[in-house]
Amino acid sequence: MIRFTHLLLAAGLYVGAIIVFARVRLDYEVHGRLSGLVAVLQTGYFFIYMASSYAFLDSRLSQVNTDSALFFLALGLMTMGLLVVAYSMPILGRRSFGRQTGSLYTRGLYKFSRNPQLVGCACVLLGYILLWPSWTGFLWAGLWPVITHFMVQGEEQHLDRIFGEEYRAYCSRTPRYIGFWKRSNTGRRYL
Repeated sequence: MIRFTHLLLAAGLYVGAIIVFARVRLDYEVHGRLSGLVAVLQTGYFFIYMASSYAFLDSRLSQVNTDSALFFLALGLMTMGLLVVAYSMPILGRRSFGRQTGSLYTRGLYKFSRNPQLVGCACVLLGYILLWPSWTGFLWAGLWPVITHFMVQGEEQHLDRIFGEEYRAYCSRTPRYIGFWKRSNTGRRYL
């Protein structure tokens, strides 16, 4: 059952995302990279989001039914998600904070998704809420795509400024997340 406190916390996480990622976008526009303070702010926000799972989920390990198919689906999603994150994040290294640009990275998992690390995290979150299914868990997990989309929009503007046509060509052939696209006058355009 969703309580007022869950809605209030969800609203706080949403408003916090707007504030944090507006600041991230401003750093990219003004400095061409994230300042140390804003990088800490962004990272801290994600830690707060993850820690808030305890308010949304009944995460007592004794409550998990390890004999159900849902448990194995959850475990599979979490394992796959962690592997995707473990593979995709180190590749970007300092690029993740705009501190090092070099060339546009489009190999490996980045051939299939412009944000494989976020897709991997979404798999982990989905598996996590399947361990303790509830309306509050789905509310919490439903914030993830909204929050990360705020972040991605700022990053995309930054990458477009740095790489220009090369980045736009990459966007036209590679989905933002996992293959969702929309039609445009020029054919398929990924979101």
